[in-house]
Amino acid sequence: MSDEFDEIQGIFFEECSEGLAVAEEGLSAMASGDVSPDVIAGVFRAVHSIKGGSGAFGHNALLGFSHRFENVLDGVRAGRIEPTDDICQVLLNAFDILSDHVAAAQSGSEPPADDDMLHRLDMILEGPSAGAAPAPAAPAPAPEPASDEFGFVPVAAQVEDFDPFGFEPVAVAIDDLVPAPEPAGWMVRFAPSRGAMANGSEPLLVVRELESMGARITGVDREKLPSLAELDPEESYLVWDLALPASVEEQDIRDCFDFVAPDSKVDIEKEEAVVVPSADVLPFDLPTLGAAEPVALETIAAPAEASPTVVALDLPKGSEAAKPAAKAKAQGGGESGQTIRVDLSKLDQLLNLVGELVIRGSILSDRLSPADQERVELPELSRLTRQIQDNVMSLRAQPIRQAFSRVPRMLRDLMAETGKKVILETTGETTEVDKGVIEKIGDPLTHMIRNAVDHGIESAEERLAAGKPEEGTIYLSAEQKGARIIVRIRDDGRGINRARVLAKAVERGIVPAEASLSDEEIDALICAPGFSTAETISNISGRGVGMDVVRSNVEALGGRLEITSVPGEGTTFTMALPLTLAILDGMIVRLAEQRFVLPLTNVIETVQPEPGQVQATSPSTEVIELRGKYLPVRRVGEMFGMGSSRPPEESLVIIVENESSGHVGLMVDTIDNRREVVIKSLEDNLHPIRGLGGATILGDGAIALILDIDALVSANGVGGKYAVKGMAA
Repeated sequence: MSDEFDEIQGIFFEECSEGLAVAEEGLSAMASGDVSPDVIAGVFRAVHSIKGGSGAFGHNALLGFSHRFENVLDGVRAGRIEPTDDICQVLLNAFDILSDHVAAAQSGSEPPADDDMLHRLDMILEGPSAGAAPAPAAPAPAPEPASDEFGFVPVAAQVEDFDPFGFEPVAVAIDDLVPAPEPAGWMVRFAPSRGAMANGSEPLLVVRELESMGARITGVDREKLPSLAELDPEESYLVWDLALPASVEEQDIRDCFDFVAPDSKVDIEKEEAVVVPSADVLPFDLPTLGAAEPVALETIAAPAEASPTVVALDLPKGSEAAKPAAKAKAQGGGESGQTIRVDLSKLDQLLNLVGELVIRGSILSDRLSPADQERVELPELSRLTRQIQDNVMSLRAQPIRQAFSRVPRMLRDLMAETGKKVILETTGETTEVDKGVIEKIGDPLTHMIRNAVDHGIESAEERLAAGKPEEGTIYLSAEQKGARIIVRIRDDGRGINRARVLAKAVERGIVPAEASLSDEEIDALICAPGFSTAETISNISGRGVGMDVVRSNVEALGGRLEITSVPGEGTTFTMALPLTLAILDGMIVRLAEQRFVLPLTNVIETVQPEPGQVQATSPSTEVIELRGKYLPVRRVGEMFGMGSSRPPEESLVIIVENESSGHVGLMVDTIDNRREVVIKSLEDNLHPIRGLGGATILGDGAIALILDIDALVSANGVGGKYAVKGMAA
């Protein structure tokens, strides 16, 4: 049982991570001025889900804080608390403490100190001085009720809402439960199960969530409600009927039931007309209760403190959707897509097995004649294997939005510290990246944004004097190119002061005073360990750490970092990150009798040079004349220190395309053939090497290194030496 409990609790913490990401994104949007109901409701749902699970698993400190946090968000959602800038800042600070609470609960460590924040949350709840909306005036006398077509006369009564954790009750007037006729819409019937109550769920919070979407309670069926003497506090007896406008999406309705036990009854139907219910299905026997006699719902549906139960995965068709890691819109037919959580290690294992299939396919391709390959349908096997691999890769892929969502909050804090005004523009947030990459680019992204604000963006006065807008702009983008993810951070600031950077590097002994460096080499100095141009140490910079962490982390992922800068116009940092494991089409080439793989995605054409077609323009550079144009040529063997005695006319020049350098020729000895190969990370078995994107196993069992074309043809790579001699077979 302990193993089952730990497994379920692990799922809860995964949901906490997802909920925190949603809450942070929503709170950042609120702080930026987007206080739409959808944004506020999203934050509320995320915190509410964390609170509900924390009670089920006995994390009392997390439960108490998240409940108080949820109360404030509920007030904002209901319009009782105005989301001013000050209130949003308090909510952001409360989010930080909530994150610390989740981390403490997960690690079993001491919860963070939260007394001061709880006091601030209480102040928001208690009075308008903290930013709440003014207290409502005394209620006016109730108007004379009018009979409806069923002869029902509304009677004012007070019903105490319940909370299973013993917090303050909330009064609900039965008058508010009587709906007006709806011309058309959704009918929802909700019957919480005993399992839902045991898990610490609060049915009324689900009902309130539906009400925030425009739902009206059309009835509460109490037919199964026993007498007080026979009442079981662990059982749920009430059934809610609700009507929602037709404009509400079905998936949005189902999302409200994400955390309801799967054996609960949830029926959602589209009705042509919604009729006011008759009196016999109203929630209570009004003549018996009277107008002023309160009813404590705790006596009806208070859940017992019970250990969590295992949730079944096979949900009945038409019931609530399975608890998802990411919501999926129904595709045709109006049915909701269902998802299931799978441990990443299982996906990794599956992906590795698919890679082994590809390798075995290469072995068969090398050993079988073309006729035999057709006879055993080897091409069809390769196609199916590729489809399986693509689908497994898509399971690991997640939008890079998860990494980008932290930036707006960080930017607000940096603006407050520096007094600068910065606008953030993002593109490519839906670009899908391997989950492992998303988890590891957080630190590099943080350091580059901090560097852009502290060193790149000028003060408002300096920008105005330079004829620039008062607000600086940071452009954050992501895109996939071949087997790499390109992430760029560009600012429109002052650019890199190369004279100052070089002077600081000489002062700190990073380069000798007599060194003659190119602009690109000077720009790269900002990534040297211990380098900083800050005059004083602050919370942002001045400690000689930051950009060196960026470069080391990016290279640890098997990627590379490029820096380009134009004085007075700004600086661009480009991270080129590889997929952790992929199958690519490759060209097998030879350099000094060693085999390498050249990705075909960048290849334009192959040229057999004629005598004199390749010419030297300097001792270290060559060009090839091709159809009246001259293209730069890189001798790949020499770049890796392997050498080559072949003259150009006895070699091959492969013309490749690169975004920054255009068309470039890579000179190799020969081309063997073309193969689909599996990329294996060098980081796991060796260390990142510039110019190489990984390794693979060929059909004969030999290891071949995969060339990183972007690194080979980039400006920083001209004349570079990459020592890998003897690594390939």
